[in-house]
Amino acid sequence: MRRRSFFIAAAVAVGSVGAGTARAEHRGFPAVLRPAAADLFPEGVAWDHSRRALLVGSFAGPGAPVPTISAVGRDGVATTIVRDPEVRGFFGLEVDERRDRIVAVAGNPAGAETFGLAVYDLHTGEREQLITLSGEPVGARSVNDVAIGPDGTAYVTDPLGGAIHAVDTAGRIATLVRDPRLAGSGFGVNGIVWHPRGYLLTVVYSLGTLYRVSRTGEVSQVRTPEPLVGGDGLALRPDGRLIVVTNTMGGPGTNAVREFRLAADARFAVPVRGFAPWPDPAPTTVAVTPHGAYVLDGHLDIFFTPGGTTTDFVLRRI
Repeated sequence: MRRRSFFIAAAVAVGSVGAGTARAEHRGFPAVLRPAAADLFPEGVAWDHSRRALLVGSFAGPGAPVPTISAVGRDGVATTIVRDPEVRGFFGLEVDERRDRIVAVAGNPAGAETFGLAVYDLHTGEREQLITLSGEPVGARSVNDVAIGPDGTAYVTDPLGGAIHAVDTAGRIATLVRDPRLAGSGFGVNGIVWHPRGYLLTVVYSLGTLYRVSRTGEVSQVRTPEPLVGGDGLALRPDGRLIVVTNTMGGPGTNAVREFRLAADARFAVPVRGFAPWPDPAPTTVAVTPHGAYVLDGHLDIFFTPGGTTTDFVLRRI
């Protein structure tokens, strides 16, 4: 209880200190965006500098049978930039600015259909690559999130396989690491982010364990004061602080957002502030923007409810 109290108290304290500076920094971009969107159910979010907008990828729902990637700007309108009937939905996605492309994890959250990695031209939305990960050579059992390295390599998490797979810009695929620690107890390695010091950070959903993974696949634990059970999306702020989104959709976690300061060698992470419970019931991930960090709630709790429908989704600034 004392640890959770710390997170809540820190959130209140940080919310009041420097409020004027925050208002100046974020002027013109709303604190909460609720785009009108029938049954889009987005799971992943990324910042697109070229459009000055947040990109979200959707699953196929009753009112939106074709998955899309949409841009949401300061007006709060979701504008479709990708429509791809050959995939069943989009999980995590990233904008690769250096190469003008959107890299999205593609699959069906409700079934075991073919899944992989889809790459689209950032400006036109045209598909450039569709790479299957469920077949040979890696035989991924599932897909969830993606991080982009400086050379353009896409690192995709495989929660059911306890693995991270690597896809280079030419579409060549390999397994970076497969480790029992990444499998957790049920749903394993989930959110992932590339750190500028040259390694990956990832979290195991079912156990809440945070790991550092090197370029060559060595896995080491990043100690936290308490497990981040339900750990889903990760993001790094420009100052190096790590944001972790947790939820309760797949287990006994907490709907919360926490920030940590990492040790120089990432052996441990120190809590900086936290928000628990989070105001929205099903947060999944977060994107850092020039206007602050925005947490996505795509109403996946409704998506997994038989017959569930929705008319919007939520992007809320921390």
